[in-house]
Amino acid sequence: MLSRRQLRIKVLQALYSFYQSEKTDLGAADNELFRSIEKVSELYLFLLLLLKEIGDADLLDAGELHQKHFPKEDELKARNRFHQLTFIQKLGIDPLFLKELKNRHLSWQKEHETVKKIFHEIKKSEEYRNFLLNKAEVSEKDFLAGIVKNYIEQSEALKNFIEENSIYWIEDFSFICHVVIKTIKEFYNSGKLELIPVYKDEDDKSFVRDLFLKTILHDKEYEEAISSKTQNWEVERIALIDMILLKMSMAELIAFPGIPVKVTINEYIDISKDYSTPKSRQFINGIIDKLADEYKKSGKIVKTGRGLIE
Repeated sequence: MLSRRQLRIKVLQALYSFYQSEKTDLGAADNELFRSIEKVSELYLFLLLLLKEIGDADLLDAGELHQKHFPKEDELKARNRFHQLTFIQKLGIDPLFLKELKNRHLSWQKEHETVKKIFHEIKKSEEYRNFLLNKAEVSEKDFLAGIVKNYIEQSEALKNFIEENSIYWIEDFSFICHVVIKTIKEFYNSGKLELIPVYKDEDDKSFVRDLFLKTILHDKEYEEAISSKTQNWEVERIALIDMILLKMSMAELIAFPGIPVKVTINEYIDISKDYSTPKSRQFINGIIDKLADEYKKSGKIVKTGRGLIE
């Protein structure tokens, strides 16, 4: 689910919090880092569950139609209501999905009003009306993907709820909406519900822990190295984010022999565009280049593997 760049950003955020708080408990900091990553997985499951809850709201709505004295004729003719969609039905019975919800205590039970707001926005849409009445040549896959993109991702009620209830979720919200769309498409393509794990493999999890811990454990060493390359510029005047990015890049250059030097440099330059000042890109690029050249000559940077040996 999370790319290496996204994992680097999670480590950056955890390191920023660690240095800002001036804490020395590495164990607690490490736990907090992995907690923030697991919260991404929780948001993913929570949004999948939201689709099922919208289906339940649709089912209730369908039942209420029959209690009306004069229900609209086109509503009665609707053949494929939201709650009957194959993907929605699968969410209600898939054992692994239900087990994950139970283990993480995830529920929309106390948030019926938020669910109803989102459902009524969907119900008022032309996409919903046309799909139910078979007026549009749209597959279930495309219909559901469109609902997530245009109504769940854009829902102000949902964004407000997420912002109020989790400090971890709001930044990853749009990304996770797209992961939900990917899950929907893969389900209709394969016929199987495959939940996407937060890590692509165990190497990614090790990458996160090693990058985080090695950056902290070699803090003084890296700071001295950076200081030696910042002529006429005191280390104390370097922005904290820039300093962390430089230390992370050094840890990665030295401790991860399977990652090419150019990849590391480009990743941290790109991350600096979003998380630091406009001038940071050039500054970080210059310092990392100097340190990388020096460390390669001294043998501190040793890359192994096909295409990595220079």
